[in-house]
Amino acid sequence: MAKAKKDLRALALAPGAGFRSKTVTVPEWGDVAVILREPSAGAWALWQEILSPQESEEEKALSVAEKTRRNVRGDVVLFIDVLRDEDGEQVFSPDDDDTVAGIYGPVHARLLHQALDLMTSQADAEKKSKSP
Repeated sequence: MAKAKKDLRALALAPGAGFRSKTVTVPEWGDVAVILREPSAGAWALWQEILSPQESEEEKALSVAEKTRRNVRGDVVLFIDVLRDEDGEQVFSPDDDDTVAGIYGPVHARLLHQALDLMTSQADAEKKSKSP
């Protein structure tokens, strides 16, 4: 029997098709399962804007507390982008950034780290391109 031909166009255009993802269980949240995916280009751009403001905005030296707040804001942008429910739907919207920043903690940071680990590093990409 011939194998059914898949609709490559539909597969490539499916929401989330361009991202690696994985399902993880979060014990701290009552063992709920969430989907983590690689960050989008838009989230990376916003993260970069937050962490590297225009020179005029950074004329004065930031205190440790200000740097920490800025770094948390950047992490929150990425966290909002990568956290999905079991159906693959985004849990938070960008409008939730203040709320998420107010409660952002080690569990959120660990989940973000796992999502970032889904990305292919330059070294990994080079290894794969050399493999037969």
